[in-house]
Amino acid sequence: MSSENGSQLPFAWLEPRGPKWTAGAPKRVHDNPWFAVDDFDAVAPTGSPARYFLHDHKAVATGCLPLYPDGTVVLVGQWRFPFGTYSWEMPEGGALPPEHPLDGCQRELAEETGLQASEWREVVRLQLSNSSSNEFAVCYLATGLSPVRADTEDHTEDLAIVRVPFAEVLAAIAQGHIQDAMTVATALRVHHMAVTGALDPLLAEAVLS
Repeated sequence: MSSENGSQLPFAWLEPRGPKWTAGAPKRVHDNPWFAVDDFDAVAPTGSPARYFLHDHKAVATGCLPLYPDGTVVLVGQWRFPFGTYSWEMPEGGALPPEHPLDGCQRELAEETGLQASEWREVVRLQLSNSSSNEFAVCYLATGLSPVRADTEDHTEDLAIVRVPFAEVLAAIAQGHIQDAMTVATALRVHHMAVTGALDPLLAEAVLS
């Protein structure tokens, strides 16, 4: 059994069901350097006509969880405009094609934390808000950390940096203090990898301690 992109599905229940959305040509109603908004006359899978507004994001969202051998991770803190709240999260950014997501993530790690990593592992891919947006994220685990000189390109960011135990990050997620979707998903995925033996044993022990 295969998915729409031709890859094998591990479970039968993952098979798509029912008809797809269909739509005419988009009408672009907004455009800026980061995203556009398109207006569609569409037909829903139920057959009902629908007007659909889509946020068309121009960059792939990227993020990484920088993990040290002792089980501590690096997070950055900043005020986020849309919610007006302070957010602790892993280093994140975007890769505008043709830049590869990994290249963009390596750049963001250096700019935001002054770190580089010798080992990178993709751990999760996310559709961040798939009812209204095509924004897509690729998230990594970054290990083998060392300092690097880097100049920030974003003069709107005022970042704080902390190095904290992985267990405290999980607790902050469980208590609702960390709500950034990419950080939540990546931390939970790394914990799952530690539990299931997908991490190096010594690193897994540090994560779970």
